[in-house]
Amino acid sequence: MRNIRPFKDLSLKVKSILIFTIVVVFPIVTIGTLILVEMNKVVKEQAFEYTERNLHTVQTSINNMIQNIEDISTYMIFSDEFRGFLTEETAKEGQPRHKELEEDLKGFFLFHLTSKNHINSIDVEGINGNDLYLGDPIKADEEEWIKKAENRAGKITWSHAYPIYSYWEGEENVISMFRVINDINNINKKIGFVTIRINENTLTKFLNKGVTQEQGSTFILSEDGYVVLHQNKKWFGKKYPNSKLLQRINESPEKSFYYSMNDEDYLVSTTEIESNGWKLVTMIDEKTILKELRGVSNTIFLFLIVAVVLGLIAIIGFYYTIINPILDLTKKTKQVEEGDFSVFVRVTNQDEIGKLRFRFNKMVEQIQYLINTKYRLEIKQKESELTALQNQINPHFLYNTLDMIRWTARMEHALETSRLIELLSKMFRISLSKGKLWIPLQQELLYVESYLELQKKRLGNKLAYSIEINQEIKDVLVLKQILQPLVENCIIHGFKGKKETGVINISSYAEGDDVIVEIKDNGIGVNPQSMNHYLMDESEHDKKGFALTNVNDRLMAVFGQDYRITFMEHNQQGAWVRVRIPLLLDEKDLLHYREHR
Repeated sequence: MRNIRPFKDLSLKVKSILIFTIVVVFPIVTIGTLILVEMNKVVKEQAFEYTERNLHTVQTSINNMIQNIEDISTYMIFSDEFRGFLTEETAKEGQPRHKELEEDLKGFFLFHLTSKNHINSIDVEGINGNDLYLGDPIKADEEEWIKKAENRAGKITWSHAYPIYSYWEGEENVISMFRVINDINNINKKIGFVTIRINENTLTKFLNKGVTQEQGSTFILSEDGYVVLHQNKKWFGKKYPNSKLLQRINESPEKSFYYSMNDEDYLVSTTEIESNGWKLVTMIDEKTILKELRGVSNTIFLFLIVAVVLGLIAIIGFYYTIINPILDLTKKTKQVEEGDFSVFVRVTNQDEIGKLRFRFNKMVEQIQYLINTKYRLEIKQKESELTALQNQINPHFLYNTLDMIRWTARMEHALETSRLIELLSKMFRISLSKGKLWIPLQQELLYVESYLELQKKRLGNKLAYSIEINQEIKDVLVLKQILQPLVENCIIHGFKGKKETGVINISSYAEGDDVIVEIKDNGIGVNPQSMNHYLMDESEHDKKGFALTNVNDRLMAVFGQDYRITFMEHNQQGAWVRVRIPLLLDEKDLLHYREHR
């Protein structure tokens, strides 16, 4: 049951999504994935078989071609005409015997050249100096291969594809067989040398039958890993660049395997050309193999989309007919909880949810009827309390100020007294404010400035002050005479017994939807925690001063617990007091705030 509990506590939205995912999406995706995996296996197996069959066909064609060329050279060893042409001194140009042998050999070569269009040319040289060349006249550098064939002393030497210049066709590539012809009666005796060249493009056509360049590549490797033939001509005669793949080809017992290269997967199939030991290799991009799956994949994907869309339609219908009305009712209930009894839920149907909405409206109407009178009475009572608290402040300060002016008048003549009376007049005008409880912040700070000027006259150089106000908040409405008691507290208690000049700094700024007024002095300081506890504990209010608790009570009575006086922690000398009030620019904002707080 403990494991089920977290699910039960989830919102209806989350529950619906989870159920839809588990019951609809997950099974469909799982089944579709399994089908695709199985289809992938089948297609890959078919690709193995198909590639191996193609490769075997190419291997057979190339092997037959290579074997046919090698058979021509072998025939030369056993042919009396060839041996005679290559060795007999009588077989010289212009002699009947020479002419007869030359005609026989030309006929033999012409037969092969015309019947096998893959042969480019044939070149035969004898030790007696006789030379016979038939086919495409060329110019090429073949010394490397001739030396290798000489060293092999009669064994066949095959070259990789290399460039030649044809006087008929221009530049092209050939693959050639080089072989020393030895005497049949003395196998260590050289009697001639034969070169048979094959057109590279003929072999490339065979490779393309195995796989096109769009699908991958087919190429031939020599026994030592050099590229004999490749669909990309730049690799002719070079060591195959991927040493790991080359090692896998040479060592793997499997003819077909998958190999990753450059973040791509390839199906690699290999076979050996028996006549000369070359490796025929085909590499097919796995993406090409899986193209056959696209039709099935698209069908399954379409099925998944249709199933998910139908499920979404079902859950959307469930959401708008059941979940959304419940969520809306929950939202309205929260508004009632926060004190808004003007909430009304529209009843659109007569099902169980419609009846629930109807009962909710009836309940709100009944609650509003029961508390309406009490709510209004409490507002009137708070306003009476504010007026009473406000009236307690004015006489207290008035008596102290008049006493100070009386002593000043004794010591000075009329001009200074006139200025002091003018300051006091400003204070009276702001204090009265035609009976209003709310004045702009700018006027409240002017009231404080007048008070400080009067006090500065009394204290002389022992008092200095600064007042800063952000012009954007100068018209914010505040309760009048909430700052002067705090400044008075700094002078009376903060600077008590202080010899050096007492400094008071007043600043104001906006913070979100609130206005902050901060008062800092360099007096003896207080314990912020003790003062904050004192201000919030009503049982302590009659044990200490009156002014701070009066202001704090007024603020909380109007704005609530979040708006009050707070003593701040700091590392400097003196006290730091912060007053927080809401940002209200006119009486409409004030009325709206008081109705909805």
